[in-house]
Amino acid sequence: MNRMIPIRYITVHHDGMDPFYGDSAAAAKERLELIRRGHRGRGWGDIGYHFIVDRGGRVWEGRSMAYQGAHVKDHNEGNIGIMCMGNFEQQAPTVAQINGLNRQLADLMSRHTVAMRNVRTHQEWASTACPGRKLQAHMDSIRRGRSIG
Repeated sequence: MNRMIPIRYITVHHDGMDPFYGDSAAAAKERLELIRRGHRGRGWGDIGYHFIVDRGGRVWEGRSMAYQGAHVKDHNEGNIGIMCMGNFEQQAPTVAQINGLNRQLADLMSRHTVAMRNVRTHQEWASTACPGRKLQAHMDSIRRGRSIG
């Protein structure tokens, strides 16, 4: 894995797998390990995302921030990856999940001095549906001046 360079971007994703409705820590841990095994099965050193937000709003650490992520092809350098569990083409994120995402974004933006214009979604980098219509709508709302917190 490549070492992380100074942070300039944050990118938001969904897992895009089958819809996920588990709200317990145990269910989230099981889903997270399924994703991690899938990423490692591609030959990656670890899960591609730095942080994962489950449906209960808990934020899990994925790949260490010491290392570049593997979440946006050709745009991983200096880019923190945050993934929300679920498929937001087929389901909506929970209020708790949105609140957890908002808190994590605000913290990372402050800690790494990342401007809102540099907080993007996967589909804003590449031709993909990620993070799904329903999470993309939330990100668009934030950019229209609604508060993250």
